[in-house]
Amino acid sequence: MFLSSTDRRWCCSRYVMLLGMILAFASLAPLCFAAGIRDSLKSSDPLPDLSGLVWISDGIFVAVHDAKNPDELDRPRVSFFGLPTSLEGVLWRPADPAFPGKKSNDLESISKIPGTDRFLLSESTDSGSQFDRIFLAELKGETIQIVGETNWRAFTQPYNVEATAVVRGNDGELSFIWAERNSGKPNTKINWTKLSLDPFRIGGGLISSVEFQLPASAYDEDGKPLYDRSIVAMDVDSRAQIYVAATQDPEGFSATADDGPFRSVIYKIGKFGEGGVVLDAEPVVMGVLDGLKVESVALREHQGKREIFVGTDDENYGGILRVMPTEEAR
Repeated sequence: MFLSSTDRRWCCSRYVMLLGMILAFASLAPLCFAAGIRDSLKSSDPLPDLSGLVWISDGIFVAVHDAKNPDELDRPRVSFFGLPTSLEGVLWRPADPAFPGKKSNDLESISKIPGTDRFLLSESTDSGSQFDRIFLAELKGETIQIVGETNWRAFTQPYNVEATAVVRGNDGELSFIWAERNSGKPNTKINWTKLSLDPFRIGGGLISSVEFQLPASAYDEDGKPLYDRSIVAMDVDSRAQIYVAATQDPEGFSATADDGPFRSVIYKIGKFGEGGVVLDAEPVVMGVLDGLKVESVALREHQGKREIFVGTDDENYGGILRVMPTEEAR
C-alpha cells in the first residue's frame, strides 16, 4: 500500500498529536495514582489489636480485642485469623458472637480448653471496672457461640488481668491460671484454681499463687527496667510448659503514649505439674521484640513442630501476627 505525500503529512500530524497526549497523560499519572491510593485506604486496613490469641487448627487462630464498652461498641470483640499463604498477608474477619447482656469490655485474653472446642474469653476488669466477666465460648462450624458465663468476683478480686491459660493435669482435671500485668512493678503473682465445665465454674476451692520476678536481663546497664508490665500474655503447651510476655508501654509517662515506642520479651518460665505452677530458676528468653507491644502468645504444635506466635496491640499502629522460633528451632 502506497501513501501520497498529503496522506503521509496527515499521518505524521496525527502521530505527533497522539504522542503529545500520551506524554501529557504520563506526567499526570503519578498524581492520579497517589490520589487513588489515598482514597482506597480505610481505617480498617491495619489489623486490629490482638489482645489475646489461641491456635485452633492448621493456620487458623482465634483472637480477642480490647474494645471498650460503651465507647467502642462498633469495634470487633472476637475474630478469626488466617496465616498468610501469599503476598496477600494475614487475613481476618470478625466472629461477632452474641454476648449475653452488654457487649464485652476490654477482652484481654483468650484461653483454649485442652481437648475441646471451647475457650474462655476474659475481661481484664480494667483497673477495677464493673465489667469482670469470663465467658465460656465454643467453636461451632465457622462461628463462635457464648455458652456460659461467670464473674471474676465469684472467686477472686483482680485489678487488671491480661494473661490467662487453661491446663489439663495428668488426672484429667482442668485448672485456670491467671496473672495481673502489675504495671510499674518488676514482679507479679501467677495464680491458679480449679475449673469445671459442666456446670461451668471457676474456683470453689483453694487458690494457689507463686510470685514471678523479672530476671536480671530485663534491666539495662543503668539498672532501669526494660519492661513495666510483668506479664501481659500467657499460653501453655502440650508438655504443660508455660510461656509469657512482658512489655514496656509509655502509658502514664508520655502524652503520646499510643504512638509508642514499645518493647516486649517472650519467656518460657516453668511448667504446670502435680503441685501447680513450678517456676524455673531462671526464665528462658525466647525472643525480644523492640518497637512492638506483644499482648498475646499462642503455641502451635503442628506437623511435628512447636511454634510460638505473638500478636501485638501497638495502639495507633494496629496489630500484627508473627511467628518466632522456639527453643527447639534454635
